[in-house]
Amino acid sequence: MPSGVLKNLVYRAALPLCAPSPKGHIRHRTDGPPLRTPERYERLLCRHHVLGASLLLKDGSASCAVYTSLDGSRARQADEGTLFRVASITKMATALTVLRLCEAGRFAPDDLVAPLLPSGEGLEGITLRHLLSHTSGLRDVTLSEAGLRSGVPYPDVLRQPGCREGRPGERFCYCNFGFGLLGCVIEQATGQPVSRAMEELVLRPLGMRGSLDASTLEEGRIMPVTRVLTRRSAPDVRVTPLGRIPLDSPDPLRHYGHTAGALYTDAASLSALLSMLTAGGVTESGERFLSEQTVREMTGTQAEYGRISPTLSYGLGLLIVRDPSLSGGRILGHQGFAYGCVDGAFCEEETGRRVIFLNGGCSEARIGRLGLCNRDLLRWAFREEMPRWK
Repeated sequence: MPSGVLKNLVYRAALPLCAPSPKGHIRHRTDGPPLRTPERYERLLCRHHVLGASLLLKDGSASCAVYTSLDGSRARQADEGTLFRVASITKMATALTVLRLCEAGRFAPDDLVAPLLPSGEGLEGITLRHLLSHTSGLRDVTLSEAGLRSGVPYPDVLRQPGCREGRPGERFCYCNFGFGLLGCVIEQATGQPVSRAMEELVLRPLGMRGSLDASTLEEGRIMPVTRVLTRRSAPDVRVTPLGRIPLDSPDPLRHYGHTAGALYTDAASLSALLSMLTAGGVTESGERFLSEQTVREMTGTQAEYGRISPTLSYGLGLLIVRDPSLSGGRILGHQGFAYGCVDGAFCEEETGRRVIFLNGGCSEARIGRLGLCNRDLLRWAFREEMPRWK
């Protein structure tokens, strides 16, 4: 993924020359009313070099799902049964798991993390709220990724130079390792594997398909992901090596990565999650899932991205977009980058209109920290496509 302004500019310049184009290989299947501007959507797919995708748009009772498959050497087949690794969109489901445990009285958002874990070394002063809002002072280091595969316990990661920089609550610093530690908190509190706790507390009550444990899923139903622009030929990724290790027993010293970005699910499931948030904590079946107060906590601004992305702020496991060129109000949701996908699950807070886009590879160019593909899709959906449904 390109990082930094210069690398991002070089990446964008190289895309038209080096990245594969889906043009001429695209096949759509649509559930619900057809798109009013399908040619515009297809141009966006080509502009961002999308390799197979699932798109769901919803405005009130009207909804449209588009499954885009690609023919050719990099075949991507998408339908209503296809699951996607949604990367950091996982963080919304993780936050909901933690907040439901808060409502059950296991702990509170402002409780210190150290007493909630097998070892509190290196976590002094950090609360659950800090982890949920990326304001813990923790930073990602090389061992936080490699250590997951080799079984290194999280205290060893915390001892690495640069892992802890700054005081808790001092500033925003997006940290996958910090969010992964929430999985350890969940396992310590419930005595269950984090995947089972998330299923019982979030996925099943919301009617969501998929799992945090990829070893339980039929691999052939998972969309493969490929980087569209890389220095060398990259293999397709359906399930990562870490994802092949079953989460069949809790290990709160070592399960510190899954809750940052390992959820496999589909667009309809993410739509149900977003629907609950815009309905003040009530599910689509009419059940109370979260209190209105907890939803306000989750969707309230906890931290600002700052100068690099002035239109972005963060709640509790939730990205908040304020950009008048996209919408007149706040847009809530999350995006996910992993192995070449650029996923997005977003809703307008005031109207409940939803845009969910999952794919098997896409341009990873960004504007600030927002994926350029996500920005263009939101602008097209909210400003052009859905207004024509009226």
